[in-house]
Amino acid sequence: MKILKVGFIVLTALSLAACGDRSAKETASSEQSSLVENQTKEMLTVGSSLEKDGKEVDGTSKKMEVEEGTTVLEVLKDQYEVVEEGGFIVSIDGMKQDEEAGKYWMYEVNDKQPTVGATEYLVKDGDQVKWFLNALQ
Repeated sequence: MKILKVGFIVLTALSLAACGDRSAKETASSEQSSLVENQTKEMLTVGSSLEKDGKEVDGTSKKMEVEEGTTVLEVLKDQYEVVEEGGFIVSIDGMKQDEEAGKYWMYEVNDKQPTVGATEYLVKDGDQVKWFLNALQ
């Protein structure tokens, strides 16, 4: 009977050790898969510029490499000094909107105004993003 109990304890210990080893292997495999996903994200080239009153602001045209899945707002914040209030951009590189004159910051991608906000628009390779401060019409 004593041998049976010892045998059962040894068998249980081996089973638990095997389960623990499998769990550690699965965790390591999952972490490795995550690293591979991050390494395989495509890099995109995106251009950006600022325009005020219909004219491009000197020295604001830039090109950058970003990861796939980057938003227009992230591109903006990576390239320029941005001030937001209540979810709206009120200043870029010190150029402030002028509510009295009806001038607000808007954006275009490839010369077209998207129908979604800058936090939702995912850039594609070769996109040209233009932020402009003009009166709403």
